[in-house]
Amino acid sequence: MPEPEVVTDRLATAMQSLYAAAPDEFMAARSALVAAAKAAGDTPAATEIGKLRKPGLAAWAVNLAARVAPDVVASLTDLGSRMRAAQSRMDAGALTAVRGERDAAVDAFVRAASDAAGQSGRTLSTAALQDVRATAIAALADERAAAAVTSGQLTRALSYSGFGEVDLAEAVARTAGGAILTILPGGRGRRAGGGDAGRASGPEEGTEEGAQEGADDLAPDRGAGEDDEAEEVPSAEQLEEALALAERRLADAQAAVETARERAQDTRERLAVVERQLAKAREADERALEAVTDAVRARKQAEATRHTARQALDEASGRD
Repeated sequence: MPEPEVVTDRLATAMQSLYAAAPDEFMAARSALVAAAKAAGDTPAATEIGKLRKPGLAAWAVNLAARVAPDVVASLTDLGSRMRAAQSRMDAGALTAVRGERDAAVDAFVRAASDAAGQSGRTLSTAALQDVRATAIAALADERAAAAVTSGQLTRALSYSGFGEVDLAEAVARTAGGAILTILPGGRGRRAGGGDAGRASGPEEGTEEGAQEGADDLAPDRGAGEDDEAEEVPSAEQLEEALALAERRLADAQAAVETARERAQDTRERLAVVERQLAKAREADERALEAVTDAVRARKQAEATRHTARQALDEASGRD
């Protein structure tokens, strides 16, 4: 097994400062850090620092929020762990119950990123805010995306298509060995199932004890004092009926998933249309304002010309 990559203090410090710097200051800051590393004789760190990618505006805002609002980010990632755990056991009731909490967590995350950017003198555009929201949704859906968000070193926004894993290609700063530098202590959310909060005591899912308990629930009840030989064993017909019922429920659940995905896709498409219409409306509004300005200017010029003509007429009348 290869030795784990050693991350130097210089590289970790460079990551911490670079991914908190404003986007328009990133290149100059990176060059200064590379020069400092070379001057100190730390060529490997200088090489790694020189390869660090500049984050987009939305990614920068998310990185900033991970630093200045760690509680908001932790709430989002903790909720994501619970949602993924509920999804893995197909607990639709639990997922429905946290829908309001999910919306509130995503809204809080977007506000935190917007406020952090505002405090740094930047205003996030509508498109950037949508990218921040998409990143929050990706962090809820995927554990690796949550880790990338809490690392504070995103280079681009994330998105979740509704199935599969979130694509992290070129989305998070890494060293040459592929390591993600998690530089924010306390910013990482708990792994799904990693904490005891909200878990009832008893056999855990996936253990032999838990599996046996589930099997016991499916077995017929025994009356007190009945002999083992008198136990009623489910017939093959009964087991086939139970299997058919389970398959129908699975098919219904799968159909519900597909329907939800189609609705989500339809919503995204309609949102894209509305955003394009809004952009066109804003352009039309700008053109209309420019037309008003030009018309006001032309009116003033016409008034000045009329005034000059009237004066000339009055003078001519006086001479007559």
